[in-house]
Amino acid sequence: MKVLAPISRLEEVDMLVSSGAEEFYVGFIPYEWVTSFTSGIWMNRRAPQASIPSFEEFASLVDRAHTYGVEVFMTLNAPYYVEVQYPILLEIVHRALQAGTDGFIVSDIGLMIAIKDRFPDATIHVSSLATPINSSSIHLYRELGASRIVFPRSLSLHEMKEIIDEGGRELEYEIFILNDGCIYEEGFCFTTHNQVGAFCSTTNWEYQFMSSKGKQLNFHEQTALGRHLKDYEDYVWYTHSCGCSVSNHGIPLGPCGLCALPDIYRLGIDSLKIVGREADSYRKLASVQLVSSIVKSVRAGMEDEEVKAKAKRIRKTPEHCQSGYMCYYR
Repeated sequence: MKVLAPISRLEEVDMLVSSGAEEFYVGFIPYEWVTSFTSGIWMNRRAPQASIPSFEEFASLVDRAHTYGVEVFMTLNAPYYVEVQYPILLEIVHRALQAGTDGFIVSDIGLMIAIKDRFPDATIHVSSLATPINSSSIHLYRELGASRIVFPRSLSLHEMKEIIDEGGRELEYEIFILNDGCIYEEGFCFTTHNQVGAFCSTTNWEYQFMSSKGKQLNFHEQTALGRHLKDYEDYVWYTHSCGCSVSNHGIPLGPCGLCALPDIYRLGIDSLKIVGREADSYRKLASVQLVSSIVKSVRAGMEDEEVKAKAKRIRKTPEHCQSGYMCYYR
């Protein structure tokens, strides 16, 4: 059960490793991609500023991480790619392998096949964007040569256990543990969080309550629907990291699975993903320290209830924890 941390700068390696990072995932977007397809066509599931633009810096980051024995995985997890993009992508994979990259997080099945065909020994991690939500999908990805499955946020721990038991324990499994959510099933969403922002993260709508027959609802019906809408607005706010905010104590707010770590540990999950390649260095640092602290307690055999109490105590925002909206695995 390793702590998988986001990283986007060489200067962050030492800081994050010393704080508890045990694996890294990183984006790389070369100049050739931007000039060929523009910055509006994302090469991975984050805007270009969340990725390293220089291959020299990327290679140095891999080298630096390896001095600590920390593996580095490259994100190639756009929902899909078109044929004309494959030559650039495969050249990037080739250069990344030469630099010692330990694996590739991929969502597009065609790219998985292309990578394994050209580089049979390359390690493939199936992105949550590939929607591995049942045992049949796990069997498929295993046949395509995948080594690790990244479970989508929408699955419960019980569902994950059923999939792992049926899909096979020879694969590695990864789950989300901190920061950011998606109110839909991310693998079925083909929009992008571009300059205009994510349409799913706003609830500033103009609307009118009407019945299915076009009649206005009565007072009690409008009141009930109003409460329901307020609940939905709260859910969206929490899912999107409480407005991308931090607590007064500097702890990132938003989706969190820390209280479930004892169950996650018993489930045999291999990697705990902290979201936030686009975040500033401080947010990454605080996130890694938070997750690492609870992971160490679980490894040391701390009782389940004590783990939950410690996680909530470190967060120091009991009102958010009690809401239930921040829990990945409630």
